[in-house]
Amino acid sequence: MANSGDLMRKALKRHWLPELARLGFTGKASRFQRLEPDAQDLLSLQYWKFGGEFILEFARRKRGPFSTPWGAVVPEEKLDVAYLNPLDRARLQQVGPHAGEHFRGFAFHDFGDDDSKYEALALQFRQPGPCGLPLSPSCTCARTKGNS
Repeated sequence: MANSGDLMRKALKRHWLPELARLGFTGKASRFQRLEPDAQDLLSLQYWKFGGEFILEFARRKRGPFSTPWGAVVPEEKLDVAYLNPLDRARLQQVGPHAGEHFRGFAFHDFGDDDSKYEALALQFRQPGPCGLPLSPSCTCARTKGNS
């Protein structure tokens, strides 16, 4: 039996990553960014540590190096959404009966070896969602702290 995380990553790589590239995002694995004239968009795909679910975190900031609270300066090309204050990020989560019970993420823990289920979930992300990102229409955007 194949690992469910590997099957989900394979489906997202096939369907979602090309949409991100089409929209101007660069990156690989789970961290992406898009540079616009006055803004930098950051996107992170995060899997629940116990598997079976994932969420997306998104942030938009002004262009330029980022000064961390501990004094380090991070060039924008190395910046990841995790550097930003949680109140400055949006967490994109699954809503409805298919939401993961632990991480409130996009759940795939019960898909087994059924490739069609992974494909169907990944294909949802070809639709424009909040912030113009290719996201599932069955997701919600919430602050990572505060209004969740």
